[in-house]
Amino acid sequence: MRDGSNRPETSIPIPEFADDAALIEALVDLVRIASVFDLSREDGNERLVADYVCRLLDSWDIPYDRWDVAPDRPNIVADIAGGAGPVLVFEGHMDVVTAGDAGVWARDPFGAEIVDGCMYGRGTADMKGGLAAMLFAAKTIKEAGIDFPGTLRLAVLSDEEGMMQGARAFAGAGYLADADAAIICEPEGGRICVAQKGALRLSVSFSGSMSHACMPDEGANPVAALGECIVALKELEADILSRHEPHPLLGRFSLSPTVVTGGLAEQANVIPASASLHLDVRTCPEHDHAGIVARIRETCRLAAATVEGAEADVRLLDDRPATETDAGEAIVQAATVAHRDVFGEIPAIGGVPGSTDGTIFWMEKQIPLVVWGPGDTTIPHQANEFVRLDEVTGYARAYVRAAMHYFEARRASR
Repeated sequence: MRDGSNRPETSIPIPEFADDAALIEALVDLVRIASVFDLSREDGNERLVADYVCRLLDSWDIPYDRWDVAPDRPNIVADIAGGAGPVLVFEGHMDVVTAGDAGVWARDPFGAEIVDGCMYGRGTADMKGGLAAMLFAAKTIKEAGIDFPGTLRLAVLSDEEGMMQGARAFAGAGYLADADAAIICEPEGGRICVAQKGALRLSVSFSGSMSHACMPDEGANPVAALGECIVALKELEADILSRHEPHPLLGRFSLSPTVVTGGLAEQANVIPASASLHLDVRTCPEHDHAGIVARIRETCRLAAATVEGAEADVRLLDDRPATETDAGEAIVQAATVAHRDVFGEIPAIGGVPGSTDGTIFWMEKQIPLVVWGPGDTTIPHQANEFVRLDEVTGYARAYVRAAMHYFEARRASR
């Protein structure tokens, strides 16, 4: 395929998506399902979204596999097969974060209200808009009955907002083994993101011994050790930053204390026996995760040692690599051409400041992937989340075109 600024020749007919009204109706239905994972609510997880997606696939005669990766947390995988050729994955997740305080929302966070061409509600952008667009793009390709050299695989996954159990189970079940490229349909504000930050999550447990606060020398204060640790970790962050220039697409490394616990407010005169700290670390492709974890362990050990009798135990909770796909890859070029064809402009190449299920795909098998979908980059997880409906329908069209351009490019390169 030639550079994305030029239209590639293609012998594969590109079907035209024309289900705008049905797509918007489905998005309303999806947003009204409050798929915030909450064990205290029977309907507060992905199960009802999965039921809805399965009903759509059944009505379109698209077979699928469905299984639970955790109780009431399903994955759905469906293949639209053409002829022999590569496997392209469209990925979207079903879970959303909490709406938070409904009082700060101007509209019902699960009402899917449409105003001036925008739909408001939790998950409209992150990422039920992209999920609906990819499903209807697949329907369009399936119903067109065209002969294309490859397989389009839909990955509708659970738990992206948590520990990414869905993506891990998708890989563990073998669905990445034959995959050649992926489009992660997350909101990126009109950019095609070819890189995303890696993530480390760690917990640090500080142990000491209790005493009356008026006699601190009779105990070992783990809260004091925790405080020393936070200061030392800030110095560690600065040192790591000094060793690398900011990544051109992802920016800088960060090491952030996010959760601190220790003692009881009702007993402020007691030095507790334990305290804890959680850390969120965001990395770029040049950072060595094993080396960073080792430095964090040593930093915490030395900080705890400044308080006699205190100790620190560091546990690694999650490790997701940074990803970076070469802009010359066929999937990047196919997305670029499709975006230009539909939206009338060459999209910027960008990087995701956080991480998506694509980090798990990259960890398991470094397939080329892009993160590209409807919605503004900064609106996810905020109050009054919204998505522009012309973007959702536009991306459905763009996903159809990107798939066909990708399959054509891969055939031409053989």
